[in-house]
Amino acid sequence: MIGAQFVLAARVLAGLVFAVAAVGKLAGRVRLAEFAASLAPLGRSPVGWLPIAAGTAVAELAVAVLVAFPATYRLGLGLATAVMLVFCAAIARSMRLGRRVTCRCFGRSGAVLGRAHLVRNALLAGWAAAALAVPPGLGLGLDTAAAAALVGAFAALVAINWDSLAGLVGKADTAHR
Repeated sequence: MIGAQFVLAARVLAGLVFAVAAVGKLAGRVRLAEFAASLAPLGRSPVGWLPIAAGTAVAELAVAVLVAFPATYRLGLGLATAVMLVFCAAIARSMRLGRRVTCRCFGRSGAVLGRAHLVRNALLAGWAAAALAVPPGLGLGLDTAAAAALVGAFAALVAINWDSLAGLVGKADTAHR
């Protein structure tokens, strides 16, 4: 039963994180253009950054939809893992090259992608991959399903507000030096 709870929490986490990310990018032509422009420091793209930005938002939306249904949640978790690993690779590359890429993960954060984003995305990829490793189990009762959904929603809230939380931890860390 704990496996089924973990999987449900992971589905809620992925669904909320990816839905908020997709909506933040697809909230209008300007938002999508801002996201595409934020990718430019990564270098040249053979197709331009706007199609890649749109494809990213569509993939995020697909994850949110796929994890919502029992018949497709495993495909959604697999896609979530793959997308997060691609994001990790892009962030690591930008850091290695010393490029300042603005975070548009959930819309208009304005933070520069860095270690905190790499850690967040690695944790999200790990959680989705771990949930994929859990064999499909029996259904949950209403109380255990509600508890698992709340855990997933809380984790999503933390992931979505990661920049702000990392800023608080960073400020608290420097205050004690």
